[in-house]
Amino acid sequence: MMQSRLMEIPINFLQKLNYHIMKNSSEISSLETITQSELRLLLEPVTVSTVISITYIVDDSKSRMSSGKRLLRKEMFVGNLYLNHDYAKKVQNLSGDKTFEADEMKGKTRISSTLVMSDKTGEMLLDGKILAKESRKLINYFYNDEVISRSEAERLNYFYPPTTKPTSGRGLLTEENDFQMITLGLKNIKSLKLFGKSYLVLPN
Repeated sequence: MMQSRLMEIPINFLQKLNYHIMKNSSEISSLETITQSELRLLLEPVTVSTVISITYIVDDSKSRMSSGKRLLRKEMFVGNLYLNHDYAKKVQNLSGDKTFEADEMKGKTRISSTLVMSDKTGEMLLDGKILAKESRKLINYFYNDEVISRSEAERLNYFYPPTTKPTSGRGLLTEENDFQMITLGLKNIKSLKLFGKSYLVLPN
C-alpha cells in the first residue's frame, strides 16, 4: 500500500525530499507520513492564530489554457502561511480603516476556522493568508508532468501576458502591506510543518 501511494507523488518531489533527508537527517528524524484524510483531522481542530510552512503543487493560473486545462503546474514552498487570520480584521489592521467589511464568501462553505469546502466539487480546502513580504519560493514548473524552466515556458508562450490586480481590501492596502488569501486543496499539499513537526502527505 505504501509503495502504491509513493508512486503517485511526482518523482522530482521525492528526489528533493531524499536530498533534504540526507542533508538534514536530524531535522527529518521527526518526519511523519500521513494521508490527506489524516491531514484534515490534523488541521480541522486548529482554532488559534498559527503559522505553518508548506509545499504544494497546483495549476499555474498565469499559464495558458489548452482543452480546458492549464498548460503548466507549479510546485511552491511557503515559509509562513497564516491560519485563522480573519480577512476583514487583517485588512482593517493593515490599513487602519476599521470600517472595512469583507464581501460574503461565495462558492465555498466554511467547515472550521481553518478549512472550507468547495460547494461545486466537495473538495476540502485549507484557508490561509500569505503576506506579500513573506517568503514564497518557486521550486519547479511542470508541463505534462515533466519539469520545465520558466525561460523555456516563456519561449513557448505558455504564459498569459502579465496583468495587474487590486490589492487586498478591494485596493485598500498598499503593495508593501498587501497579502494573498489562498484556499488550497488538501490533495495539492505535499508536505507541511505544523507546531514544530514535519509531515509528508500521501494520497488516501
